[in-house]
Amino acid sequence: MTAVESELRSIGELARASGLTVSALRFYDRSGVLPPARVDPVTGYRWYTEEQVAPARLVAGLRRVGMPLTGIAEALRHRHRPAEVHRLLDAHLRRLEDGLADARRELSRIRSLIDPEETTVTTRLVLSRIDLAAAVDAVRFAVGADPELPVLSGVLLEVAPDGVHLFATDRFRLAVARVGATVDGPPVSVLLPVAAVDELRTLLSGRDGSLSGLDGSDVAEVVVSPGQVTVTVAGRPLTAVPLPYDFPDYRRLLRAQLGDAPAYRIPFDGAALRAALTADGVPVCRRAHEGVEHEVVALGLDGRGELRLVDPNGAGGTDGADGAGALRVAVNREYLLDALGSGDGQLVLELDGPITPLAVRRADDADAFSVLMPVRL
Repeated sequence: MTAVESELRSIGELARASGLTVSALRFYDRSGVLPPARVDPVTGYRWYTEEQVAPARLVAGLRRVGMPLTGIAEALRHRHRPAEVHRLLDAHLRRLEDGLADARRELSRIRSLIDPEETTVTTRLVLSRIDLAAAVDAVRFAVGADPELPVLSGVLLEVAPDGVHLFATDRFRLAVARVGATVDGPPVSVLLPVAAVDELRTLLSGRDGSLSGLDGSDVAEVVVSPGQVTVTVAGRPLTAVPLPYDFPDYRRLLRAQLGDAPAYRIPFDGAALRAALTADGVPVCRRAHEGVEHEVVALGLDGRGELRLVDPNGAGGTDGADGAGALRVAVNREYLLDALGSGDGQLVLELDGPITPLAVRRADDADAFSVLMPVRL
């Protein structure tokens, strides 16, 4: 052993000190997460410094709680910035909690398949009528209309211990909203047909079509029982039969929204972008999909890093500036307008690149957002 190696720890010693196996240390070396301080050029043996013990213990802990490799690497990069690591841990904990809630819902569904007679559990919710109406509005546009895909022709209601999430998708966009609620009963998921969703929205608005003053009632009561959902507002009930389909695994589209930081997070004025999208002469190109032609717009960054429309057919933007910065992503114009909603207030665009899903969310509401699939130019 050389003098240098005598001051280092062998891979076996680091394994014992950190709680990682030797094979795990080799894996994290090959992955670039925890490379050794020295590798013997003849034997290929790995040597580590004393300062690498603490990072190796951090890797071991994150590995035990199922943190993905990218999260472990990011935690190591930011280990001297506790706030950043705490953010990663909080995001991973949310993923674990969501996964547990999903497992409970799926086990409940499996139990009902095994023994329908015994599955009589009912879940009751009390929530804001106005908030529920806003959540319906936030997702309704994304409901699918393809008769060959009936599983997409509804809105998924996922009841958690503290509220309900609403999801809708037509394969090209996904809309998500959440409403806090007082919940009595186990987590449950139901897929409401779009006709029932539209009836629900009318019920929430009241007889005069407005959201103000519905016979003095500000709450909606929702009862989810086997085979039906009943919503009652101001003594007026609406009963719907859920669709008998398993909603797609929407979480595959929500990588950024479930905790991993996106490459771009760009605040912008919703009203300004809506005005630009609806102005005369907005630069568009046309793309056909499944026999239907759509108008496509492109988003880019100006020299100040602010979001703006750029020409999807080439460089340059609506203001005549050159180039589109480091970002240029194309999207269906109609879908983007739907995602903006009324366009009021400050919004945020999140994405990782020009061919990855992009999210539009309100800056003041992390629980309501739309995910759009980009268009390859």
